[in-house]
Amino acid sequence: MRIENMRKALPILIALLAMAAPATASAAGGGILGGTASFTDPPYRYVALTPHTRHPLTIVERIDLRDSTIDRWWYLQGYYYPPAVASDGSAGGISANGILVLTSLPRGYPPKRSKFAILDTRLFLSHPHRGSDSPRHAVTRLSLPGVYGFDAISPDGSRIYLIHSYFKHREVSHYEVRALDTVSGRLLPEPIVDPEEPDERMQGAPVTRVSSNDGRWAYTLYTGSKEKFVPALDTVRGRAVCVDLPQLGGLREPFGLRLRLADGGRTIVVYSRGGKDAGTASLLEVDTESFEARKPAPVLGFLHQLFALL
Repeated sequence: MRIENMRKALPILIALLAMAAPATASAAGGGILGGTASFTDPPYRYVALTPHTRHPLTIVERIDLRDSTIDRWWYLQGYYYPPAVASDGSAGGISANGILVLTSLPRGYPPKRSKFAILDTRLFLSHPHRGSDSPRHAVTRLSLPGVYGFDAISPDGSRIYLIHSYFKHREVSHYEVRALDTVSGRLLPEPIVDPEEPDERMQGAPVTRVSSNDGRWAYTLYTGSKEKFVPALDTVRGRAVCVDLPQLGGLREPFGLRLRLADGGRTIVVYSRGGKDAGTASLLEVDTESFEARKPAPVLGFLHQLFALL
């Protein structure tokens, strides 16, 4: 039911402000906990709000970007937020068919458990015990022992991919990617690794993310102490390909790098947003079929640089 009266103007205003806000969180309540855009057409954006209430509460609103109205909302007990998947605030958590993953604010560091809420945005809230013929509940909650962070979701929402971090002296020593079946709520037994590098120790920080138009592939640029690389994650088949980028070894400002897709999704373009490396703009191209990295041709590099400035 669309909200059009002035009585609802304030939450709409707050939600619109959230579209420009970074993905931040405050356990004290009253904050805007970031937002994520959908793959669907018409376009929607989902934002999470935490009002000042006696008990922790999160309100998730779906904004129709065509007319800036809230056409659906849900509430969850506790503090949850749409996850960011890279240091530049790249949003994640939404599948191509409208399954939204929210993550809970951890208690303590490192937390002993990781909590998630899976929200089916195709459903309104309904009681899960009103008979077998009633619609299933819109919200499913998961709690896992250990430190897990959201990484990606399959287009149909049947699998969630999580970053499982291992700590040593309160610092992350390494991590692995695990797949979780959303129907059973259980982790699949084996981590997701590149079969060409099965013993590679995964370390580094995610800089930026771009996804294929259908939501199947997630491409994330990572920077380590000495190397840059792009893990390409196939969220349908549960496989990964790690693309090493030694050409970027001497880059001075890796956190200014960004990714975009070109040629109808056949090419990943690595470019710079600013700083000392901005003059080069398009730095590398990665073929999404062969996963070979190459320097852009001079003419194409100029066009990519011009496009980045527009």
